[in-house]
Amino acid sequence: MGVRRDFMREMRRRGILGAALLAGFALAPVAGAGGQEIRARNGTTLVLGARGQFQYEASGEEGVPGTFFIRRAWVTMDGALSEHVRGRIQFDAQGSAVLEAYLELLPSEAFQVQIGQFKRAISYFWLATNADLPLIERDGRVAGVDHCPGVGGVCSFGRLTDRLGLDAYEPGILLTGRFADRRMGYRVTITNGEGLARRDVNTRKSVSGRLSTFLGGGSRLSAYLALDETLDSRGQTMGVPAYGAELEVGSWRNGPHLLVNALQGRNWRLSDDANFSAFQIMGLWYRPLPEDSGLAGWEPMLRVSWADPGATAVAQESVTATVITPGVMIYAVGRNGIAANLDLYRGTDDRTHWSLKFQAFTFF
Repeated sequence: MGVRRDFMREMRRRGILGAALLAGFALAPVAGAGGQEIRARNGTTLVLGARGQFQYEASGEEGVPGTFFIRRAWVTMDGALSEHVRGRIQFDAQGSAVLEAYLELLPSEAFQVQIGQFKRAISYFWLATNADLPLIERDGRVAGVDHCPGVGGVCSFGRLTDRLGLDAYEPGILLTGRFADRRMGYRVTITNGEGLARRDVNTRKSVSGRLSTFLGGGSRLSAYLALDETLDSRGQTMGVPAYGAELEVGSWRNGPHLLVNALQGRNWRLSDDANFSAFQIMGLWYRPLPEDSGLAGWEPMLRVSWADPGATAVAQESVTATVITPGVMIYAVGRNGIAANLDLYRGTDDRTHWSLKFQAFTFF
């Protein structure tokens, strides 16, 4: 009971309840998520869209202030030159950075190509748009906590895949398609392996691939593999493996939905010989609300993520940790609404660290 009283006292001290009231004003009617179609040159079409995500985040760590900030301010342009040729440009209006920019060729459903810059992600957990995902921070971050060897921050599935570059935006070539009467699908990327809009620094390329079997009703089972190129401690090119599996049951904003990930690989940011393991399970349940409520629906969720970043030959002891995230999303109209998440992190120091987050989503 004492821990609970301290937790509530700390939340009140940081003004979190006031932040919740302020976030509630954002539930006023906002634009739907369709995007605006306009005519472009030579008879082509262009769909212009934008998204804004506005966040309040409070950490339980001493001396870390609660903060309001703009989490995302993105503009997206999707163009169609013909039935078989499309393109996209998406940029971060706040940071003036290009996130996605590619030409897409669609000769058939079984073989499609993107050339340019795109999200490399081997796991669908990172490919899922933040318009669908009520999880505010995929890495489970807690401001002021830096426990995870090599990658920093908290130890979680999302943190490892993000910081090791397995799910980054990168320039290169992407091949994807569905075959066997749409029962099977694949996704293969060949990229620089150096992150967002970076030139390559060695003679190799990073390769990742995912093979999926679709089970019906939006469910699927996938296996993925990545071989990254990076520099080892001696400055020489090293191939870094990672492999895993993913199970998805259900689909977005349609009743119950389960996503399970398991991954192993090399934590090259820690050392040349450190091997990491990570597991995550996330459950969601979208529930529509009556039309006269003025809201579209609500979606409770729970994420549990466990990770071991690995040990070096010098330090044999590993650091294992768990992130538990309960949360809820309230949809006003379309993809617009308010989400609240509580990230609870427990590492080797036997303390529970927490971060409470509110985020307002708006899509045009």
